[in-house]
Amino acid sequence: MFDYIFGLPMHALVIHAVVVLVPLSALIAIAFAVRPVWRHLLRWPVAIGGVISGVTAFVAAESGEALQRRVTQVRASTTNFDLLREHVEWGDRAKILCFLFMVLCLVAAWFLRAPDDDEPRRRMLEVPLAILLVVSALAALITVVLAGHAGAQVTWAGLA
Repeated sequence: MFDYIFGLPMHALVIHAVVVLVPLSALIAIAFAVRPVWRHLLRWPVAIGGVISGVTAFVAAESGEALQRRVTQVRASTTNFDLLREHVEWGDRAKILCFLFMVLCLVAAWFLRAPDDDEPRRRMLEVPLAILLVVSALAALITVVLAGHAGAQVTWAGLA
């Protein structure tokens, strides 16, 4: 299911969405967390960006596993399996952290409000939730960058 799309390996297409949209979503989520006056404006972009980040990271990981099976059969003699293993490990971490980021984006979009909304129950959650959102955004961003870098090394090792 996650092998090919339009005759191309799905992984090669989906990773571009991940490396662009996860960092963009992370920056929007950080702005949402640290600038309460922007929360009315950024609520929906945070929720949508979080879902897109979680879904694209999942599809990238699943399609990467399909590609890995194919590469180990077809390009076994020209593939650096140590680099591939590192890429897979970072990709697995990115999938988990992007899922966590997605969940926290949805929770934050529901609970974090602009300063003019005064519900004491929500105010108690504001600082811890904002901190968790920033930490998860940075974790997703960093793991996606490291997975992407490791993947580029696998792809281009010995060609440059």
